[in-house]
Amino acid sequence: MIFKFLNAAPERAFAESIVAEYDRLRRSAALREEKPEKARQKLAKLAQRIDAYCREHKPNMFKKAKLMQALQDGLGNKGATPEEITAFLNEAMVRPLRGEG
Repeated sequence: MIFKFLNAAPERAFAESIVAEYDRLRRSAALREEKPEKARQKLAKLAQRIDAYCREHKPNMFKKAKLMQALQDGLGNKGATPEEITAFLNEAMVRPLRGEG
């Protein structure tokens, strides 16, 4: 039996949806040859979805770690560079912890 506070299945499922959306946005930006600023804006909206999920579901530290790991692994499997992954995770997960400034 998995205790409720250790069950990270919803976070993994959410991470899979974010990874799929990230990959779709990345490919779309490459095909349309969008400017980097526009691509950053789209990815910032995706990061806001992660922030909203965390505010709504209030996952504990274990679940947040599993979410972050699932995002990192999923993005890596989709061909994102380590720098891309780090930048996205910093925007999505670390910035809200530091605050807006």
